[in-house]
Amino acid sequence: MVSFPVIATIMKINSLCRWLFLCAIAALVPLLAASIGAAQPFVEKINLFESGKDDYALYRIPGIVVTKKGTVLAWCEARKNAKGDWGPIDTMMRRSTDGGRTWLPRHRIVHVEGELPVNPVAAAQKLDKPGDNTANNPVAIADRETGAVHFLYCLEYCRCFYMRSDDEGATWSKPVEITATFEKFRKDYDWKVIATGPDHGIQLTHGPYKGRLVVPIWMSLGTGNHAHRPSVSATIYSNDHGKTWRRGEIAIPDKAPYRYPNETVVVQLTNGNVLLNARSESDAHRRIQTNSKDGATGWTRPVFNDQLLEPICMGSIVRFSRKPDNDKNRIIFANPHNLDRRDGKAKEGVSRDRRNLSIKLSYDECKTWPVNKALEPGYSAYSDLAVLADGAILCFYERGREADAERRKPTSYAYLTLARFNLEWLTDGKDVPALDQRSNYGAQRDSFEVGGCAAFVIHPFKPAPGGAKPWVWYAPTIGHHPSTVNTWLLSRLLTNGFYVTGIYVGETFANPKSREQFTAFYRHVTKAYGLSSKACLLAQSRGGLNHYNFAADHPDWVWCIAGIFPVGDLRSYPGLKRAAPEYHLSEAELDAQLARHNPIERLAPIAKAKIPVLHIHGDADKVVPLEKNSQVIYDRYRALGGPMELTVVPGKGHQHDPAFFESEAMLAFILRHGLGR
Repeated sequence: MVSFPVIATIMKINSLCRWLFLCAIAALVPLLAASIGAAQPFVEKINLFESGKDDYALYRIPGIVVTKKGTVLAWCEARKNAKGDWGPIDTMMRRSTDGGRTWLPRHRIVHVEGELPVNPVAAAQKLDKPGDNTANNPVAIADRETGAVHFLYCLEYCRCFYMRSDDEGATWSKPVEITATFEKFRKDYDWKVIATGPDHGIQLTHGPYKGRLVVPIWMSLGTGNHAHRPSVSATIYSNDHGKTWRRGEIAIPDKAPYRYPNETVVVQLTNGNVLLNARSESDAHRRIQTNSKDGATGWTRPVFNDQLLEPICMGSIVRFSRKPDNDKNRIIFANPHNLDRRDGKAKEGVSRDRRNLSIKLSYDECKTWPVNKALEPGYSAYSDLAVLADGAILCFYERGREADAERRKPTSYAYLTLARFNLEWLTDGKDVPALDQRSNYGAQRDSFEVGGCAAFVIHPFKPAPGGAKPWVWYAPTIGHHPSTVNTWLLSRLLTNGFYVTGIYVGETFANPKSREQFTAFYRHVTKAYGLSSKACLLAQSRGGLNHYNFAADHPDWVWCIAGIFPVGDLRSYPGLKRAAPEYHLSEAELDAQLARHNPIERLAPIAKAKIPVLHIHGDADKVVPLEKNSQVIYDRYRALGGPMELTVVPGKGHQHDPAFFESEAMLAFILRHGLGR
């Protein structure tokens, strides 16, 4: 271990000082909030579709996603009549390139000419006729790896098709039929009706099945009411970005106490598992939840969530944030929070009025929902949710006319409305997100792409002296970083003439491709912006993987390295099993090649260049342990003759704490080496 009296700075505060310190921090909280530009609560609404307009009697079943580049796609079923889920139905879409503030004209993306064969169960109940051509239950998935948008829909509730857009939803590939995937369910459930979603599907962002596309589905024997009952819920999935699709296992059976589970929404949990949240007609009138390690098999026993009322209506769910990339785990859910009927005929297993669409927030991965706020107290039904890069939340939902209440109608479908709101509105200002991918700290921010990756340059508040253009390069390059938690340090660097930069290469663990993208980014910003030929590297957590590899590859391009609990050993975080797929290697192959990829094995060229290093790390860090990362780097780097300081913060872990993010020593270190002070 490091000799603390010689090098490491240990923060020791006695009880009186600690009390004074906390009082001072409490007094500064309002000022700090103002200084970082804490967002004001807001909610805005705009109607995207209105029933009876543009040759359609009804617009229903809304869905929404945000693409990798930030385009918002909102789609729906456009129904020629208002008789129900069967009949002539097309799929309409609208696009927004400014976060949902304004919208391009609608365009039809699914329409079938001629006469489709009528589903026999619909014909038996006289729900459909030849030529009606029902296109139903559209689902989209935004692919964060390829940038594509995947789109699935069904025809006549008995065939399923897939298409893809590679231009932000402007055009679509020719539909490919994937009904064969559903045929493989027949040995377990001899369906007559199939439906995807609706709402959006997901791409798994972490864990051993990272990149997998998962789409909830439901299937029915079609013998009951509206040819949609009885029913079961399951998933289909793709491991190759939509090229092929496979069936999962039946996740929620039609078995007491679960009656007719059907329209299901999906979210990935922090542990990598996939959770389904389903509508049903169960007597409990509560949403059903089950989860699986891979989103396809091994589903847990379904349970009712007592806080999620079930009026028998579609719901929606989306992740807002996830640790450790963000300050908290947050998942948002929406559905009509109501179990009453205006006609007084409420009874078990029977639909309740579709009104009081409410937004709920969970901090414990869907176990409890302590926040519940009405978005639309009146008529409101199906919905879908999405989150923008700046933290704004989008809810696209069915909204009715209150005039229909006079007739005691159980629901009303007049508009498809988009609501934009923020976490501050949802929580009445009690929860302010610490992370904001579009943070600019009040300065000019340029956003662009390098090597297919989103990148940014934030300009200083004022130029550095002597025409210099120093810059700090922030990593990690995932999630919503840098964020408001970095405000204290980065705003002071901007004030001193530093540019702040970064490139989002994804969860790649410094694989060779991401290192090429780092090199391309360096070349771009030094040429396009005339930045200094040497950068100050600021590595937070897993950002250490890329920054140390960059410094080892290009020691002449680096002034200094500043680290906030940085990762130094792939074996410590994320572990070779998790990292190996990103390197396209087996775990054993990556282990054999660590000398080429692992920061603690690549310190020699950095030490030879005498690049100054400063780390701040807590001795209670369980995510990125001190002794396996910063401590090893310190011991080896010093042994190689490299100049390094290590500040150890006692009792602190992998957390947002002033000891890490408001360090005068780190500020002085970067200023000294970036400006030659």
